[in-house]
Amino acid sequence: MSQPIVITNGQHEIKIYTVRNRDRSVFQLSYYEGGHRRRQTYAKVGDARRQAKIVLTRLAVTRHQTQEVSAADLEGFVIAQQRVASTGVPLHLCAELFAEAHALLGGRSLVDAVSFYIEHNPADVKPHTLVELIADFAAHREAMGVAADYVADIRRQLGRLAAAHAGRRLGELTTADLDRWLGGQSWHPITKNNVRKICVTFGNWAKANRYLPTDRPTAFDGMLTYKVPTTKVEIYTPQELHRLLDAVADQRPELLPWLACAAFTGARVSELALLSWENLRFDRGFIEVASQKVRTKARRLVPLHDALKSWLAAVRREAGPINVYTDPNAALKRIADEVGVSLKANGFRHSYISYRLATLHDTARVALEAGNSPDIIFQHYRELVTPEEARCWFEPRELAAIGASPIGKARSA
Repeated sequence: MSQPIVITNGQHEIKIYTVRNRDRSVFQLSYYEGGHRRRQTYAKVGDARRQAKIVLTRLAVTRHQTQEVSAADLEGFVIAQQRVASTGVPLHLCAELFAEAHALLGGRSLVDAVSFYIEHNPADVKPHTLVELIADFAAHREAMGVAADYVADIRRQLGRLAAAHAGRRLGELTTADLDRWLGGQSWHPITKNNVRKICVTFGNWAKANRYLPTDRPTAFDGMLTYKVPTTKVEIYTPQELHRLLDAVADQRPELLPWLACAAFTGARVSELALLSWENLRFDRGFIEVASQKVRTKARRLVPLHDALKSWLAAVRREAGPINVYTDPNAALKRIADEVGVSLKANGFRHSYISYRLATLHDTARVALEAGNSPDIIFQHYRELVTPEEARCWFEPRELAAIGASPIGKARSA
């Protein structure tokens, strides 16, 4: 037997012997307590040393202190040792850790705190940084064939979110964190709601891929929705439209296809930029409009009205874009100033929807043509114009030119 390891507190000492047992070394504590020699055997020397320190602490209690310890206290000590035995952590260290956690929690339940941590950081959730997850989400949407502008928006907006919470993981973000971040942006409510939609979609994707727990809503789901202030819809009169069309046809005929399509299709400016002559199906009587405003590359069909056919007749081509200007609105503004017409934000789209609704009296059909929701159509465009004004708006060029309508009479005057 080798020389023992001696551990002492100045008053008592404990020896740790290395002994052989069935061809392997074990470590045996040897000490006296209560007039009797005690021995305890451990497979690892570290375990033997930890137990020796525990025993020395117990032996350091004076006879007077020992007499003051009740039977219930001793029973509690034994039970506590049994409870922590499986952790491998000494009883006194367990007590220290509990006291520290108790102080940090302000007296609240340590078990509740641990349960909350486990709930929000489950062991089976894949560990990734927020930046990595955003890159994966954007790449996934790109692989699905989602519109490029939407993928770029994902990277831009969620990148701002990651930058504002640098070093934090996805599971650590709370709804309050997200609301503070989004609410602190100086964006229009519509923009904030659009970013919120991106965040919710990102959260759902993360949950589906087990980056977040799958059995409860994500922190994104509870984000605030911002109230959008009601905006006044401004439209052109039929007389204003025909003054613009006449002036453009005389001065800038190359701009006429863009202006006519803007007035008689209800397409957005971004959609007009994608429109080509191939999309105008004269043989079938409709126009195929590609939308950049939706999350996928969706298309919709809009009627090719007689008014549009009449204005395009002299400038019609078989192929190529309908617009040849870098900024058609700027070119149109110069002409509008000359004929005394004030250009309005989204005025042609607003006008088309208003006059079309007055013609059809069918919000669902107009919404389908405009690529919008029936609720929006009903809320913003109902009863803005009369059926007579609508008839004048969609009047072909030839009829207006001979003064067969109030428009023609007004223009002749």
